[in-house]
Amino acid sequence: MLSQLENETLIVKMQDKGAELVSIVSKENGKEYLWQADKAFWGRHAPVLFPIVGRVNKDTYYVNGKDFHLSQHGFARDLEFEEGESHASKHAYTLSSTKSTLEIYPFPFHLEISYELAGNSVLVRYQVNNPGKEAMYFSIGGHPAFRCPVFEDEQFEDYYLDFGEKEKMGVFELEGGTRLPEKRQIAPASQTLELNNNLFEKDALIFENLKQSKIALRSKKHSSFVEVEFAGLPYAGIWKPHNEAPFVCIEPWQGIADASGEPGELKDKKGIVSLDPGKKYSCSYKITIGS
Repeated sequence: MLSQLENETLIVKMQDKGAELVSIVSKENGKEYLWQADKAFWGRHAPVLFPIVGRVNKDTYYVNGKDFHLSQHGFARDLEFEEGESHASKHAYTLSSTKSTLEIYPFPFHLEISYELAGNSVLVRYQVNNPGKEAMYFSIGGHPAFRCPVFEDEQFEDYYLDFGEKEKMGVFELEGGTRLPEKRQIAPASQTLELNNNLFEKDALIFENLKQSKIALRSKKHSSFVEVEFAGLPYAGIWKPHNEAPFVCIEPWQGIADASGEPGELKDKKGIVSLDPGKKYSCSYKITIGS
């Protein structure tokens, strides 16, 4: 089922499956900014990544020496969420552990995801509760895909990423879904990175600890932009398929794929969160549509 939020500048839609954001339309120009899940390229819009981000080696991990198995990005994106708190500018969803989830992820959890409109921005908030008797280990993140180009007279190569401050342009890359151990310099240090399909020949580009924790997708042909701000989240993945797919993902993450190798204990995974019994963890990111 679809739910909708609307204010003076945006119309935003979400769906129960995966608590996924599926549409962001600007009232100013009538344009859809979120990728519309064309299965010819990629059949998702903005999936939620939980309880892992990326892939674990051989889709296997250990908890106290016992092996468990999860596919890339975990299971939350494919499950039906319950409707949560809802009012004119906010809509929330909830998901709790079940017998089925405990078989592949042995931690009780309660996950709440909310979307809130404020002006020309959508605030996406995640809250994880640990109702269990032991510490739980998890990662969480967003995977929003934005149309690129947005306007009819543009090409993908007309767009670039703006980091707000000069960055070194060192990124982690993936091989077979897992992370190569060393960062690679993909461009000279700069505030911007011009987009082209060849950037994604080896899958996603993963930035760590950006100075301003925000990335804007801008065009050389107009002033309209999309900005993703993710203060407090250490990683940002930039991804599109290595083909003519007309979109790019800007993905704020608390967590990252395993370094290539053998499966390990989940508690030792890079970027993992440890949450004590009875405690809550929250993080958020913000999507702004500018002109």
